[in-house]
Amino acid sequence: MRYLEELEQKVLRLIERHQELKARLESATKEIEVLREQARRFEASLLKETSTSQALAQEKAAIVTSIEALLSNLNALDSAH
Repeated sequence: MRYLEELEQKVLRLIERHQELKARLESATKEIEVLREQARRFEASLLKETSTSQALAQEKAAIVTSIEALLSNLNALDSAH
């Protein structure tokens, strides 16, 4: 009889431990999903910033080219006089 009681106690402890581990697994799974979503948002944000940065660099290059052309025209007008 004592053997069965000990065995029953072991089974109950194992069930309790299993439930604890299951809860920890569920918590970790939720945390992983949150981290994945954050990573997706950060990646999207980075891609957007990179795209914006490239667009600004192109706009800056176009402005520099326009200014250089205007300066060149001004120099040509000064030389003509």
